[in-house]
Amino acid sequence: MEKRQFKFRRKDFNELRAIVCDRTGIQLKDGKEEMVYTRISRRLRALDLEDFRAYLNLLKSKDGDSEAIDFVNAMTTNLTRFFREGHHFTHMREDVLQSKVEGARAGVFDKKIRVWSAACSSGMEPYSIGMTILASLPKHANWDVRILATDIDTNMLERGETGIYREQDVDEVPPQLAERFVTIKDKKAHMSEELKSIVNFKHLNLMESWPIKQKFDVIFCRNVMIYFDKETQRKLVRRFMELLDEQGVLYVGHAESLTVAQPGLVPVGRSAFRMTSKLEAVG
Repeated sequence: MEKRQFKFRRKDFNELRAIVCDRTGIQLKDGKEEMVYTRISRRLRALDLEDFRAYLNLLKSKDGDSEAIDFVNAMTTNLTRFFREGHHFTHMREDVLQSKVEGARAGVFDKKIRVWSAACSSGMEPYSIGMTILASLPKHANWDVRILATDIDTNMLERGETGIYREQDVDEVPPQLAERFVTIKDKKAHMSEELKSIVNFKHLNLMESWPIKQKFDVIFCRNVMIYFDKETQRKLVRRFMELLDEQGVLYVGHAESLTVAQPGLVPVGRSAFRMTSKLEAVG
């Protein structure tokens, strides 16, 4: 193994992962020691600190709150792509959106759609949601569509707000959607203004209070809960349920389906769950 630039003791690793868990709910296993060293070493160099002990002292000091943002950004994983787990978008189009459109025609539903993309990373997920919705709605029908896109990583949120990605990032976007919503310029993929106008990016830590009052037709929270312990997963699902509209749908990652199996939600597709009843207060 290559000699490390900074001394990194087991005690340092344990303290750092305790802070990660406290601030984000993410449980780092023993095998993540090298990952933590690599990512936090960049912060030591940026701050011109001599070792991990000095960095820990900074995080614990009265001035630590400002560094905590960069610390969390460094420690969170941002694996994402357009139309990841495409069966969710198919289900949303053929089930949720079709039902909304038919209900609106019958006068049962308002022409309003609300979706929350929780842990949205750099924005590829909410933009995929937006493309699916806009392409599914009747043209010139004056639908009110709003997508809330939240993440703990401020760097990813800034990237999402620009709506600009690498050209190869949009390879997974269906051609008919890319033609309408994506413009390639100087080897960069630009999301259309029509698409960007319905996505609202906000900073949010899922482990803290949520300043969210509205109900959602759909909530996406995929490949996030796998990093939390079972009790945190259970509570998080219950909090999502409180914000789902009647018959609302929750989409989770393919490895998270067992976490969602609890009263009030029934499976309606691959890692897709629908609200079936009012729930009791979160315990």
